[in-house]
Amino acid sequence: MSMYNFPEPCAPRYKKPRSFEDCLPHARSMICKVTGTERPSIGVATRFHIKKGDQVLIVTVPDQDKYVAEAVKQAILESGAEKVDFIYPQDLVGKDPQHYSVADGWREAELLEEGKASGTATDLLTGLGLGEAAGRYLDEHPEYTIVFLDVAGGNAKRALGKHAEKFGGYFPFNNWEWFLSRAHTFPLELWQAIEKKLVEPLGKAADVRITDPEGTHLEFSLTPEEAKRWEGYAMLHGHLIFSPLHATSGEYREHRPGTLDAPMVFPKVTGVLAGTSNHCGFFPRIETYFDQDRLVDVRGGGEYGDRIRKILDKNKDIQWPGYPERGYFWFCDTALCTSVGAFRRTSDMFDSLWIYPNLLERTRAGVFHLGFGSRASRGEEEFDAYAKEHNLPRGHIHVHNYFATFEVRIQGSRNWYKIVDKGWISAMSDPDIRAIAAKYGLPDKLLSYDWVPPLPGINCDGDYLKDYAPNPMAYLKSRLEKSQTI
Repeated sequence: MSMYNFPEPCAPRYKKPRSFEDCLPHARSMICKVTGTERPSIGVATRFHIKKGDQVLIVTVPDQDKYVAEAVKQAILESGAEKVDFIYPQDLVGKDPQHYSVADGWREAELLEEGKASGTATDLLTGLGLGEAAGRYLDEHPEYTIVFLDVAGGNAKRALGKHAEKFGGYFPFNNWEWFLSRAHTFPLELWQAIEKKLVEPLGKAADVRITDPEGTHLEFSLTPEEAKRWEGYAMLHGHLIFSPLHATSGEYREHRPGTLDAPMVFPKVTGVLAGTSNHCGFFPRIETYFDQDRLVDVRGGGEYGDRIRKILDKNKDIQWPGYPERGYFWFCDTALCTSVGAFRRTSDMFDSLWIYPNLLERTRAGVFHLGFGSRASRGEEEFDAYAKEHNLPRGHIHVHNYFATFEVRIQGSRNWYKIVDKGWISAMSDPDIRAIAAKYGLPDKLLSYDWVPPLPGINCDGDYLKDYAPNPMAYLKSRLEKSQTI
C-alpha cells in the first residue's frame, strides 16, 4: 500500500449537557419560522420549519436524551407551535428496538437478506416500520400538523401515506453528541452554493475515475446526452447522487413529469471498490470487483464478504426489469454527502438503538458511500412485483471511502477536473464559495472538516495492511483506550 499525504486525524469534542439550558441555544438556532402556506422542501439538513399553531409529533427512541428533548420542545413552542409530543416505538409498534454495535459491519448484508436494506426500508432508524406505524397513528390523531420521523433515506415521507404532507423532516437527535454538532447550523445559502458547484461538472463529463488509498479504482464513460441527464438528477440536498444509474432510475424520475419513459443510464462501471466500513460498522478489508456495472468477484471482507458471495452465487442468473444483462448486484450507488461539520460519534457506537449505527459518519462532506444491489428501473411497483415473484431481497449495500478522489475528464479535452481531491471538496477552495462564507464568519473555520478518521500508513503512523485492514475494529478500540481520535 502506497503512502499518501492526507490531513491528520481530528474530531470535535462536545460536552455532555447537564441541563436543558445547555441545549437550548442550539435548539433555537435550528428553528425556521414559516409565515406562508407552504413549508420548504425537506433535505438532509434538519431544521424545524414551524408555523404558528402547529401541533408537532416527534418520533424518537427510548434512549432519547432528556435535555435535548426539553430544549427542542421549548424552542418549537417559542416559535409559535401549540404543542410538541414525543412518541416511542413501543407506543407505535408495541416493542422497542434492539441494541446494535459498529463492531458488526457484516450486518448490512443480513439486513439486505431480510429485506430491510437501505433504499427499501421505510424506517432507517430502527427497522421496525415506524413510518407506516406513524401513518396509522396520524389516522387516529389527525390534530397533528407536522411530524418529524426517521434519520435518513427517501422512504419515510412515502410511508406516511395520506399524511405525507405532514412530514417535516428527520429527527436524528436522540443522542446529545450528534444534536450539538455544528453540522445542523451550517449556513444553508453556503451549503447550497457548494452543492451547485459540485454538480455542475457532471454534465460535461466524458470519463469518470474514482480512486481511494484503501484500494478503490473505478472507471466509466458517458455520452454527452447521458452526462446531461446525470447532472439533471444528481442534486439531492445533503446527499448528492454521483451514480448515473441511481440518478436516472425510476426511484426519483417518477416524481418528475415526462422523464419516466427514458431508459436508465448504465455507465459500465469497471474496477474494484475496496474498504473496511459501511452503514452498520466495520469489517476486515474487502475488495469487490465490477465488470460493466456487475459485481463479478468478492475477496476478503470476513463475514460481510462471505454473505455477499453467498447472495451473489444464489442469484447470479436473475435479471432485473429494465436491466441489460443477468446479475443480482449492480453498481448503483455513489453518494457524496456534503455536511461539513459531521463526524463519527463515539458516545453510543457500541450500544446504539439505530439499526445502522455507523450511518452518520458517511454524512461528512467528502466521504463517499458506494454501493451495489439494484434500483427500480421504471417504477417501484414493477420492480417489487418481480422481486416478490422470484423471492429476491431488494435494496443495496455499501462500502465507505474517506479519502477518495472523484475526477471527470471534460468533454472534448484532455483535462481532468477533481470534484473531490483526496477527500477534500474542491468547491470549498473556490473564491466564490469563500466569499459567501465570509458573510457568516471566518471562511477558514467554516470551510473545514471537524472530523478526519485515522488510517495508519495513510494519514497517521502505522501500516495499513498490517495494523488496520485485517481488523479495523481492534485498531479503533485500541485508540479509544488511549483517548486518541477515531
